[in-house]
Amino acid sequence: MEKKTIQSGFDKEKLVKSYMKSNYRIIGPLKHSAIKPCHWQEQKLLTGRSNRNCYKGYFGIESETCIQNTPTLPFCNHQCVFCWRDYENASFGPEWKGPMDSPKVIAREMIRHSKNLIFEHITKKKSIDNLDLMHKILYTYHDTIKQQNLADIVFGELDLAKILNTTRTKIHRAVLVLKNCSILKNPTEDKYVLQNEIKNKIQSYEEIDQLIAKDVTTKEDLDKVFKNAEVPKHAAISLAGEPMLYPAIGELVTEFRNRNMCTFIVTNGTQPEVLKKLVEKNQLPTQLYVTLTAPTKQDFIKISRPLTKNAWENLMETLRIIPTLSCRTVIRITSVKFLNINLGMVPNYVKLLKMANPNFIDIKGFTIEASALNLEKRLGKFKGDHTLRDFGPNFKDLLDFAQELEKIGGFPIIEKHKPSKDILLRGSWPEGKSIKIDFSKV
Repeated sequence: MEKKTIQSGFDKEKLVKSYMKSNYRIIGPLKHSAIKPCHWQEQKLLTGRSNRNCYKGYFGIESETCIQNTPTLPFCNHQCVFCWRDYENASFGPEWKGPMDSPKVIAREMIRHSKNLIFEHITKKKSIDNLDLMHKILYTYHDTIKQQNLADIVFGELDLAKILNTTRTKIHRAVLVLKNCSILKNPTEDKYVLQNEIKNKIQSYEEIDQLIAKDVTTKEDLDKVFKNAEVPKHAAISLAGEPMLYPAIGELVTEFRNRNMCTFIVTNGTQPEVLKKLVEKNQLPTQLYVTLTAPTKQDFIKISRPLTKNAWENLMETLRIIPTLSCRTVIRITSVKFLNINLGMVPNYVKLLKMANPNFIDIKGFTIEASALNLEKRLGKFKGDHTLRDFGPNFKDLLDFAQELEKIGGFPIIEKHKPSKDILLRGSWPEGKSIKIDFSKV
């Protein structure tokens, strides 16, 4: 049987089409790199407000200046049960195969495509139109309640689209922002009502205008956020695949650094030799995340499903290297309920965290989306009696786990971002020292 490689073109076009449908931009002639504007970048560009920034705001990173990317879209040496990648149908395997685009080309094209997405597709005009539409939606609630003498009114997206003579897509964008800003709620799918505490605050159009200006956005906010987006400041090398498999990962970090951008790398920790080379060549990222999916080898194999030998042993070597690194370091526990955040696992996690001694510990809730919908099938017999939705932790689940880590390990909780389902604990980072990144020293 022919070995399936990138050289042979195995499913390359299928992969590209699959990801492009999910708003990925495929980067470079060889199509192994990609960027994607995340939910938080889109939300920030619709409001300009810090409360619509992602958890990276802990570190002073503004979502509108972030490029979420990967140089290794089709390559990963794990098949994690919770992964949103479509590795069942669009993966080239656990090691690099074939030629590669140069780091200079990748960095240049990622920046170009990111700007194109923001200024030619997302656009300030759409954000300003969305602001106008949010006003009209709340005027509609106000008028209907007043005219029909109702205590409340429920509208679906199609109802509002018809009344306001616009598309459902535009309505969906607007009501999502109003919901995220705690003005609307949807007790059932596609049905929206005013939050109880909002009803008495919109007795007139003037009060609606004041509410939106106070709690959502203004044209001035939108002017400012799009101006800020003109200069990308952060490269999150974390989108998909295992970035340490890209043969020139250190040179890619350098390319971003030469453009005065900070970098995060999120790795599964199975490439300690690559990490050592980054140290030798002074090519470490601004902040290195190592994902820890389980505290024992048995659970690690069940959850991460490594495709290469000695994956656990390599991860342990990486954890031992972490205390020696000059960059900022984070251990990330991608949290899946019933799989890897049971409170009984905490003592074993603490042993590994004490060994690694990272600056921070990041508890990040697993999200049920894209190919992560296949989690039940991927788990097989390990699924037990649970259904797919059972595995998605709520914020209380994460907080309970984080508090147990704090109690047993002595790692204090220092930041929380409930909308991102993210909690940050302090490891070896000096108490009292700001965790904000100094962009003049990236």
